[in-house]
Amino acid sequence: MKKNTVLYLLLIVLIIMNVFFLFNYIGRPGLNGRKESGNFIATELKFNDKQLEQFKSLETKHYAVMRAVGDEIRSLKDQLFNNISAASVNQQDINNLTTAIAGKVILRENELFKRLRDIYQLCDDNQKEQFKSIIKKSRRFDMRGPEHPGRPE
Repeated sequence: MKKNTVLYLLLIVLIIMNVFFLFNYIGRPGLNGRKESGNFIATELKFNDKQLEQFKSLETKHYAVMRAVGDEIRSLKDQLFNNISAASVNQQDINNLTTAIAGKVILRENELFKRLRDIYQLCDDNQKEQFKSIIKKSRRFDMRGPEHPGRPE
């Protein structure tokens, strides 16, 4: 029973993580989706033609890497969830798969940081200040905004 409890808890955590990432990856209702975030940044910072060309190149590379990492995560999760219906479960295999998934999530977060850092380096001094403001606003997790006017700043 104890081994099953750990497996069930792990399953619940992974399901919650999947829902969270799907919600953020696909997009929230009323927003234009993940690809629009890059266009938003370029528009908001008023990139010139040279910056826009470099930005588009960065975005193409970023999405290729993110797609590959996402595919690897999906494959590992498929392997993990195939164990749900198995007659017996090797806990070491489960641990190895979840560790591999965690490593890919770390890789994805590093790639996101690299993308944002590269965009920051494209900016002139005024754009850099505006970019920092955009990032600061986007990192708020308490969902303050027009939909939730009653919440204090």
